Amino acid sequence: MTRDEFERCRRRFGDTVEAWPAPFRQQALALMAVERNDDPDAALDRLVLEAALTDGDDQELASKVLARIETGSAGPSFLPRLLLSPAGFAACAAAVVVAVTLAGYQVARLQDDPSDTELLALASGSSLADGGVVADDPAEEGSL
Repeated sequence: MTRDEFERCRRRFGDTVEAWPAPFRQQALALMAVERNDDPDAALDRLVLEAALTDGDDQELASKVLARIETGSAGPSFLPRLLLSPAGFAACAAAVVVAVTLAGYQVARLQDDPSDTELLALASGSSLADGGVVADDPAEEGSL
């Protein structure tokens, strides 16, 4: 039985499923059981429906509803679940490696000293061009 068939039977036979003819009743009860198992908030929905249909103690019903809400919100948040899953941990580790690599390149670039370039030119026997770039003289390559 599909949800549409259930709604048609509900309009035809009434809201009380237990009063429906046997084949329809069995299929409807099976459908309702499946829907209850699939929906984690079905218990809260049933409590609200019971409150609307019956007269009872509002304080007791409110405490049941609040207890259901508190137990539902006690689950772990998204971030710890992400970090504990293997794929999430791998993604976080890759992001850390990329960040550390980029930070290392930035620090190395800041520490590049022009005097190092001049000392390297002096040691190799090359002269410095205007921009501080070592200009190689092919005739003096074998002089050292």
